[in-house]
Amino acid sequence: MTLAAVLFGFLVSIPQTGRITVADREMTCSLRDGEGYLWYGGRGTGLCRFDGYETETFRSDRQNPYLLRSNDVLCMTEQRDNGEIWFGTKEGAYILRKKDYQVRPVVVKTPQDSSELADKRVSCMLAAADGTMWLSFRNQLLHFSAGAELLERFETTWKGKNRSITSIRFDADSALWAELWNGGLIRWKKAGDGWQTEKIERSEYQGQRHGAMTEEETGRMLDSVMSRQTLEKDTTVLSWARVTPAAFYIGTYHSLYFYDGERVELLQGELDKVRSMAYSEPSQSLYLLSKSRGVCRWKGERLTVLLDSTRFRKLRLQGDTALLLSEGVGGVSMLNLRTQTLAADTTTADVRPVVTACVTDGERQLIPFGRRELALPKGTDFVEICLSTLDYEHASQVQFAYRVDEDGVWTELPEGEHVVKMTHLPAGASRIQVRATDDLGRWSAPAEVLTIVRPARWYEHVWLWVICAALCLGAGCYLVMRIRRGRHSELSENPDKPALPVADQEFLDKAVAAVADHMTDSDYSVDALAGDLCMSRANLHRRMRSVINQTPTDFIRNQRLERAAKLLRTTSYSVNEIADLVGFSYASYFTKCFKEKYGVLPKDFQ
Repeated sequence: MTLAAVLFGFLVSIPQTGRITVADREMTCSLRDGEGYLWYGGRGTGLCRFDGYETETFRSDRQNPYLLRSNDVLCMTEQRDNGEIWFGTKEGAYILRKKDYQVRPVVVKTPQDSSELADKRVSCMLAAADGTMWLSFRNQLLHFSAGAELLERFETTWKGKNRSITSIRFDADSALWAELWNGGLIRWKKAGDGWQTEKIERSEYQGQRHGAMTEEETGRMLDSVMSRQTLEKDTTVLSWARVTPAAFYIGTYHSLYFYDGERVELLQGELDKVRSMAYSEPSQSLYLLSKSRGVCRWKGERLTVLLDSTRFRKLRLQGDTALLLSEGVGGVSMLNLRTQTLAADTTTADVRPVVTACVTDGERQLIPFGRRELALPKGTDFVEICLSTLDYEHASQVQFAYRVDEDGVWTELPEGEHVVKMTHLPAGASRIQVRATDDLGRWSAPAEVLTIVRPARWYEHVWLWVICAALCLGAGCYLVMRIRRGRHSELSENPDKPALPVADQEFLDKAVAAVADHMTDSDYSVDALAGDLCMSRANLHRRMRSVINQTPTDFIRNQRLERAAKLLRTTSYSVNEIADLVGFSYASYFTKCFKEKYGVLPKDFQ
């Protein structure tokens, strides 16, 4: 039985998020690749990848109308060295590269510069141990290099007639076998630089397919046996344990049975839901888990209760220890079958959580083969990370936990939930760590599965904040200077206003009196003022600057102009007379200075 047929029943029971479901399609081929993903195809499905939760499809549709010439997938194989999936359809062969999940056709050029495989039915293909690829169409067998270059071509004829190949395989001697339609086998064996061809009658071929039944096949077989041979209504198989290739213990909702390959025998009733069981060959004992009686042992036609507890739902044997999985995600307990002592199991689960896909801005993208970094688009504030342990049978029982960076807090997802939804990620690189449980509820060691890089928004750049801080500081300094200059200007215009410290006010009063005493003296200079105040010219300059933010020259001129403004308002002197009274030698210079200070000419001042 093919892998596709074995997994068909399992796949149809799981919700498919891709565009194609398996339930209404004919499944033709499948494989499990080196990473653990399940790939399958069928009539109209295209190529599908299943991670235990969701299905991704690669097919021609309205969004990608020219991806494949035909969506009917007939065969597939994996080229592990290059990380590629080769698959054949009704109209050509294709290669999917897992590093970027891009699909390209396998091209065999013809003299007319077209592809020989473009419209051909590719019935089977196989990856060789040396990395080369083999595929067949019609009566041709083609040998390709790992880089998809045609190396050799073989005609498949039988008794003078062209025959198509139904299957190809390698045997233990590295010989290639091809099974033909309507009889016949062809074997190609490496001989020097070429291949030696041998045609064999089907009756001479003694090869047989070996292999035990799968878990699913065994379960279906036991269901059929119980419904056919047991007269009781209690025929639903909940658990079973193999004793010999043909003999089984069978647990149902209420009873324990034994099937020897021919008939079914009732061993024990009133067990109330035999949830799980395991057979120990060394001790020839059956250990089972009953909802009402707990952990029991069946040996020598006798049932013994080892642990009266109903909080467990699954049992597994490891030597002299029974591993018991609690209800929910309560962890795993170890029951020593010799001493019947119970202890917590601290064993780390041997599972490998992986990121299968990410959703940003509503767009889903697969995480390529070997990729461990994801760059988010600018402005993205929300991302969904899809996880899996690639454990298809127990996907609904797996629990995930994640954290951002090593010092973050672990966040646990509910059992069966596999999508991590993250928002408000910091700018820069964030390392996402994930751990997961196995089917017994044991946690794996933390594993860094993805680094998410989120570009900083315009307002998150450090240089922008530095510029803003510098501008604010400059504006503040400018405002302080303007306020201080205005205050000093006001003080210079109103020197009697008591807003300065006493020492500064006394200094300013002496300066004002000294200038007033020499108001009419046009030769009264800064040196003369410094002498009247008993200080050096430099000290006078510093003191004036610190008190009223004016130079001594400006101070003397302002005092003269203020006296002139007072005379213009209170007397009828002419402009020339007032200029002489306040110590200006030239009326024109007085007029210029007066207009700079008051904005009008002296004759217009009121």
